[in-house]
Amino acid sequence: MSTTSALSSQLEDLEKNKNEPDTNGAEHPGRFKPTSDDDASFGLWNMYLSQAHEYDKTLLEGWKKDMDGMLLFSALYSASLTALIVESYKKLQPDPEDLTTSLLTTISLQLTSISNGTTMTVGLPDTSFKPMASSLICNMLWFLSLALALTCSLLATFVQQWTRDFLHKTSMRPSPVVQARVLAFSYFGLRRFGMHTFVDVIPVLLHISLFLFFAGLVAFLLPVNLPLTILMACVLFIFMLVYSALTLHPLLSLDTPYRTPVSDLLWRIANSFAVQGHGLDGDLSLTEAIVEKSLHKSPDRDGRCMEFTMKLLNHDTELVPMFEAVSDAIISFGTTSGVRLANFGIVAPLIQSPNPENNIISRIHHFISVSGSLAGYAEARAYKMQLCLYTLNSLAWLVIQHGIENVGSDYSQYPVFWFQRDLLELLSSSPSLPKSYLISTIAALRTSRVQGFRRCIEWMSKALSSSKANTERLAEVRSIFSNLSREDIDWTSEKFTHHFNQLGSTLQSACMSGMTETDAAALVQQVQEDIAQLMDMSRWKAALISVLSQFLSEAADAALVPFEMDMVLTLIYSIMPEIPESKVFDQSLDIEEDEAQATYLLQSTSTDPESVSPELFTLVFRLLFSTKRALHYTGAVESRLVLYKYLHKCTAEQRKLLTESDSACPSMEECIFLDLCSDCDVNLASLCLLALNRVYLGIGLFKSTVSPRLLSFAKGVFRLIPTASTNFTQYRWWSKTSTDTERILCKDIIKKLEHLSHGYDIPNSHDISSFITPTIGDIHTLGQRLLPELPVPECPPLPCPPDRYQHWITEIQCYVLSMHLLITAKYINILAEDTQGEVFGDFNNIGIPIVMFQGHIYEIAQLHFAKSVMELMSLRPWNQPMESSKSRLFHNFIWCLSTNWCWVTDMESAKILAEAIQRHKSDANFNGIVWYEDVCLARCMGVIREAETVEEPPVSQ
Repeated sequence: MSTTSALSSQLEDLEKNKNEPDTNGAEHPGRFKPTSDDDASFGLWNMYLSQAHEYDKTLLEGWKKDMDGMLLFSALYSASLTALIVESYKKLQPDPEDLTTSLLTTISLQLTSISNGTTMTVGLPDTSFKPMASSLICNMLWFLSLALALTCSLLATFVQQWTRDFLHKTSMRPSPVVQARVLAFSYFGLRRFGMHTFVDVIPVLLHISLFLFFAGLVAFLLPVNLPLTILMACVLFIFMLVYSALTLHPLLSLDTPYRTPVSDLLWRIANSFAVQGHGLDGDLSLTEAIVEKSLHKSPDRDGRCMEFTMKLLNHDTELVPMFEAVSDAIISFGTTSGVRLANFGIVAPLIQSPNPENNIISRIHHFISVSGSLAGYAEARAYKMQLCLYTLNSLAWLVIQHGIENVGSDYSQYPVFWFQRDLLELLSSSPSLPKSYLISTIAALRTSRVQGFRRCIEWMSKALSSSKANTERLAEVRSIFSNLSREDIDWTSEKFTHHFNQLGSTLQSACMSGMTETDAAALVQQVQEDIAQLMDMSRWKAALISVLSQFLSEAADAALVPFEMDMVLTLIYSIMPEIPESKVFDQSLDIEEDEAQATYLLQSTSTDPESVSPELFTLVFRLLFSTKRALHYTGAVESRLVLYKYLHKCTAEQRKLLTESDSACPSMEECIFLDLCSDCDVNLASLCLLALNRVYLGIGLFKSTVSPRLLSFAKGVFRLIPTASTNFTQYRWWSKTSTDTERILCKDIIKKLEHLSHGYDIPNSHDISSFITPTIGDIHTLGQRLLPELPVPECPPLPCPPDRYQHWITEIQCYVLSMHLLITAKYINILAEDTQGEVFGDFNNIGIPIVMFQGHIYEIAQLHFAKSVMELMSLRPWNQPMESSKSRLFHNFIWCLSTNWCWVTDMESAKILAEAIQRHKSDANFNGIVWYEDVCLARCMGVIREAETVEEPPVSQ
């Protein structure tokens, strides 16, 4: 926001707040006027309105529809009831026709007696009237019923009027703040005065009115006809019974659709008992209890819903949203397993159903098989196929993780194979499917099938260990075995196949009738032996290697990284906890020769890092070394050539990734050691040296400290250097390789000496000795190669006086730094002799140990260094381009090795260095002194003068 707009906003706030009424002491604050604070809460009140309006709208519309129905019913009901009351209320007063009939009867009797000549006294008819009890009861009930019905109509009209008034009040003002306040005021008033209860009472009154009508009808028919009265009484009883059942049913079963207004009243009365009876917590109304109960998970109900949904999806094109929804319900990349196991109950019916129309795997199978005839653009078809594969992948991950979590489940509870062979055959024969997804999906499905096969073998083993009779155990094993076939073994293993076939033959023998218990015991023993062979971890390692090999082979051939490669690999490793990733690549668990064929992928793998990523190449390489045959099988040399070429072509970042991923099992070093100690051809030797240098770089050649892996590798190379064949020693990189090796060993020794120079403590002399002994051994080994004619200063027996210990430290440092200077001279010589213009050596770190050193350097080391500098200076590096290797060495490294050059003490070395510097200064293109070049010259001249002074005899002599 700009400064101007911010200022205007602040002025508006001040203006509004100035007009705010002071309600702290004012008795009449006046009409509401929104303040800046109200405007600031605009969004907050808007959120309240969006939620509250929807709730209130649904509630009030429901009331309105209920009232409409009751008005219609009560109108029709009142009209019918009024017609009956018109007839029934007549029985509450004398009927004139009855009196007339009585008088006519009396007159007729008198006339008859006169005509007969007899005298007959006939009294006047009784004019008093007393209504019948049944008529009185009937009219009382019907008039009450009519009154209740009319009352319901009136109350329903009131409710309609109040709801309209409620909606009108809450929508009078457009401001969300005002609307929200009015809505809250009105709604909480509605709750406070119990309008919910008021509305619930109206249908209750109408129902009572109906009961009164039926009761009055029985009383009305009682004086008319007894059978008809009994019939209507039975109808009334049944009606009351049904009404009572409908009232009580929701209290017993919350999922019932039946209820009456009285149900809510009874629920409130028996609230505590009812809630506890349904396993619910809290003071809930009947509606809230139904909603809460419906949220409790029910796998059976969820499964039926999913089956119903699948049945309604008649066309394959309608399945695409279903595939997407199933995948979303399963996959959870944020969890360890990668799937939502809690949703297994929802998805399981879709993959367990025997009906192909309801089985999602069968529907996907059909969808893929007809993919060529799908309408739409090619991109849309590709997306649908990708979604199909992703869904299959998700289902495979789910069933595999479920199998891992439910190891001891009953074999009859779940199928052995969730995915059939024909689906795998279809995927393998469909090259048009998205390759990245296809490779991962086939690997996941094969993994699931291996897991199912393994689980079936475990079930048979468990069945044999039961306490049942031998014949029963054999029958149960045979039943489980019937789920498997020879074709389900989709990996190469003659040993596994042999024992599987033998197990099948043995179980076939157990089918003979009349078999004695002794014969059954012998068969059980044979079955146990076969199953023990099938349970061998080596056989299942071979199965995992087969799945992994196909996965990596297809990815390498397609020159791509498969979809979610890391998760697929984790999935493959996880199906057998007894064989984790470390054991899959561990040679201690070996496999047979035919099984090991699946590991020989490296020799046919591309050496182009752009085609095969370092992650993929590493897995192919590790797969080769998962058996003991990696270095000696027929294609071992070709495999090592592929490795060396790949290392040579890698970028620095790719090489780092490749070497670091091999840290747990340094198989690269094994390959290099094997070729270094063999008489290999020139091509292999040159590639081996290139790979060796790349591995050095990848595992920390230029780092300030030496890692244990780099040190171990360098020591191995150092031991093999003297015996290397001429194909190695004649190669142009050989000198650099041997010098790098010496540099690594020397750098490690220097670091250890730094620790020794500060770490001597007489009480802990034993600990110091245990550290000194291997260090002295390393110094002896390197010294015999670099300074064979000079003895290594020996450590005094410990404990010893500190001054004696420090004297030894000084001597050994001088010895080691002399070797360090010799190695530096070697690097300078190599660079001076090189014609390719490349920079060798870790010159950024080489100068660190010696830059401030003021001790003694052995004369032989000084001489080698001086000669190497002279050789470089003879090439006039200052005249070469600045980016050239020799120019960079001259300008940036050589004259930075020391700030004082006090360790130059040998006259011959000093003369050579002085001559080299003078050659630079006397050159026509001299552009000035470089770094500490003048300090070195001054030191050399001082050493020369001092030596000449010592050699000249005194003048008096």
